[in-house]
Amino acid sequence: MDAHDLSLDDSRTLQAIGILADVLDGVEGPGGLDTVLVSKALRQVIATKSQPAFEFASRAFNTLEPSVRRQVAETADEAAHHSVELRSRVGGFLSTAPKKPVPQGPVVGQQPNFITALNLRSRRRPNSPT
Repeated sequence: MDAHDLSLDDSRTLQAIGILADVLDGVEGPGGLDTVLVSKALRQVIATKSQPAFEFASRAFNTLEPSVRRQVAETADEAAHHSVELRSRVGGFLSTAPKKPVPQGPVVGQQPNFITALNLRSRRRPNSPT
């Protein structure tokens, strides 16, 4: 999947961008200011659903140190997993059948970039018709 395959009108894509922004807000240590700036760029994408804003945020994310990108991708993956679990539990309370996540292996042999980090959310998210 690349940037052109993502729809900024898709609520799941926007949710994934929001998860990344939240994770970036929590990064501490060297590069913390950079992560806050990328987070703000991601929130601008959510607010405007603008392709140029998305491209800017993508470039900004890719300028982060590889170790920071890796940490953010892993933490965002965990956050998405917890979000799915919570929805499953709430779905049970509402007498709706929760959807099962599609398991996929981790991305091996590459540094996470913006699109990779967004795609990681699909490892933990249920398949649903759009």
